[in-house]
Amino acid sequence: MALDFGGARPACLRRTRQAPRSQPERTSRGLRAGTARAPTKRPRRASPFGFTLVELLVVIAMVGVLASLLLPALSAAKGRAHATRCLSNLKQFAVALQLYGQDHEDRLPPNADGREEALGGKWVEGWLGLPGPDCTNTLYLERSLLAPYLGGEVGVWRCPAARPVTVGTVTQPRVRTVSLNCFLGSPVESPVARTYRRLGEIAQPSPAEALTFVEERVETINDGSFALQWDFRLEEPAGWVLRDKPGVLHRGGAHLSFADGHVELHRWQDARTVSPPRDDAVMPGNADIQWLQERSTWRER
Repeated sequence: MALDFGGARPACLRRTRQAPRSQPERTSRGLRAGTARAPTKRPRRASPFGFTLVELLVVIAMVGVLASLLLPALSAAKGRAHATRCLSNLKQFAVALQLYGQDHEDRLPPNADGREEALGGKWVEGWLGLPGPDCTNTLYLERSLLAPYLGGEVGVWRCPAARPVTVGTVTQPRVRTVSLNCFLGSPVESPVARTYRRLGEIAQPSPAEALTFVEERVETINDGSFALQWDFRLEEPAGWVLRDKPGVLHRGGAHLSFADGHVELHRWQDARTVSPPRDDAVMPGNADIQWLQERSTWRER
């Protein structure tokens, strides 16, 4: 049976509705709530800009410590790179000497001593000396008798560790730091020392011990012949003379090539060899002089 309430719902079934708030009222209440929730802002204190003096000093000290640890390692790596490049250069000269001999009936290139001889009397022209007219002249290197076997490259003639030399007020580089053993290709006939005109003549000392090219000091290099003592006497050490000076740029040593084509780094044992005078110097008992003499020529005892 259906109940009839006469068109009116009982109070319990009525849905209570609130009258919608007007827009101004909602906005006003929202602003009041927002204003109530907003925290009070405190003024910020300005922070200092940059480093303090103490912090800057600490940073500088740390950079100095790191540099002191790093620079020796970088210097050593650079030295090794120079040594490797220099050894490669000498190796090219050792090969060039072999190729020259093959093309010229086993003959060694002419190796006259002095500044007057023209090409044909010596394997490379040019006088570097001190100061020297040809310190920057690469033309003589390009026209050397060995140039065709070096690919015309002039960079191989100079050790990469070599630095310009200052004489008085003039500073000049040296385009060449390589010299040929004065007993090889020499026109001199000596009663006290053997000279060699052909590769096949090098038997004493053996090809593995016979010096060919020597890395020479930048300060003392002049012509292309590495001068050694002609009248050297093993039994008279008081008269031993160091003439041309070998290089010392690789930890007190120099690269040298030998008649069999190999190249090695030799470090000098006597302090007089490392810091010699410019001209010929008597150095009694210098073991380095004996080492060079025994590998440069053969002398009858």
